[in-house]
Amino acid sequence: MRKLRNAILFAAAIAALPAAAHASTPALIGSSTKVCQLTGETDWLTNQPTDAKTLSQFGLDAVDLGFPVDSAPGPLYLLFGDAWQPHHPPGSPADGPPDDALGITARTAVPDAKTCLDMKLAMAAPQFYASPTVVPPVQQGFFNVPTGGIFLDKSFYGFFWINHCVLPTVLAPDPSNPLSLPAPNPPNCFETTASNSVGRNVIARATPADPVTFHRIAGPPALIPLPPVTMPSGFIYVSAAEPPPDKTPRILVIAPPIPVFGVPRYRASVPYLALAPRATFANPMTWKFFAGFSAGNPVWVTRQQWESGQNASGQWVPPPGAEILSPVPAGERCIGEHSVTFNAALQAWLMLYNCGPWQIEARTAPKSWGPWSDPIVLLSLTHDPSVVCTIIMNITGCGPNQRNYWPVNGSNFMPGFFYAPFVMNRYTQSAVPGPGQTHAATIYWLLSTWNPYDVIVMKSQIGL
Repeated sequence: MRKLRNAILFAAAIAALPAAAHASTPALIGSSTKVCQLTGETDWLTNQPTDAKTLSQFGLDAVDLGFPVDSAPGPLYLLFGDAWQPHHPPGSPADGPPDDALGITARTAVPDAKTCLDMKLAMAAPQFYASPTVVPPVQQGFFNVPTGGIFLDKSFYGFFWINHCVLPTVLAPDPSNPLSLPAPNPPNCFETTASNSVGRNVIARATPADPVTFHRIAGPPALIPLPPVTMPSGFIYVSAAEPPPDKTPRILVIAPPIPVFGVPRYRASVPYLALAPRATFANPMTWKFFAGFSAGNPVWVTRQQWESGQNASGQWVPPPGAEILSPVPAGERCIGEHSVTFNAALQAWLMLYNCGPWQIEARTAPKSWGPWSDPIVLLSLTHDPSVVCTIIMNITGCGPNQRNYWPVNGSNFMPGFFYAPFVMNRYTQSAVPGPGQTHAATIYWLLSTWNPYDVIVMKSQIGL
């Protein structure tokens, strides 16, 4: 009886999610532009102080990521990864774990070039930032980073990518065997359970009173001692998204489930999707998983069903149709860092991700499970050659005052690239639609750049 009731509530909650009837093709209006440099002491292009001055004020020299977790009407939290401390060895990835950082801002006005986000960092000591830390401890060194999070019912949930090699092998797409490991490549990566090129993910919970201490969530109380919750198979690089509010009058208000997106192979996959009941978000055993379409309707399976498939070698095989893009265009199994938000101005779901080292793409969909539109390019070295020496380092170097973050031997510089496009939804604004469009939005999003190794705020206008 309980299972039947839960199934009825789940179906009702999904039905409550508003959406358009079909996917519309988005379009970039104009071009994407830099608003400000969020992290670092000085702006890489102008050599002027940044608003945050993260080195002198917080002891943070350089950093990437910054996944936004909005606690509105409270602050916006930004989960940064792999922060450099003062006197970081030039060109070295190593830092003492944990080595991430947490940005905090109460700002509600859109970012601008002068004050950017009015961001501060969580502090551990005077002029020294605090690192988000998972307890009991997990691997939190270089290339083991927070991938996403969500704020629900006064709890700050974070997803943490762990057991990942510092120098991993670049993964190739493998949709039929997505958790397969490449051959060992010592001494860079021995491809063991404890450290490999795929890694795994854990969910942990913090509170506004202590937003940098994340506690692993215990498993079912019938099991003593309580084991930590494990993430579902294939949910390796994970994010979550707040669904749109349900404004439909009803006698029994059923909170819409939380979409959770998981990438199995970093920068070599298409995401999977789970819908998590809000009341039991921390228990992935209660989630339902997207397993394709039947007669135009989404198919949902339990976690037991999701994880039941195995190949001849005993390795997990996802259900047919699990990838949310179908069919997958050539070259589009490229997603690692990603951002999925419901854009109220567009009245559509919006996905941003990097596809290759020099291209940021966007897609829209009427539902979190699709159908997802074809991609559009928001930023690209091919389409926007002006990014060289304004946003990223050129292989032959840039101006004399533009810092080289990754010194290497030889005459060439390490060329910069961009990744991790994360929409800060609280700053989204409606915009004037272009010809043939019915909706348009101005979005503000974070972008990481490898050289310089910092995070900037970008602005784009998208129409549907």
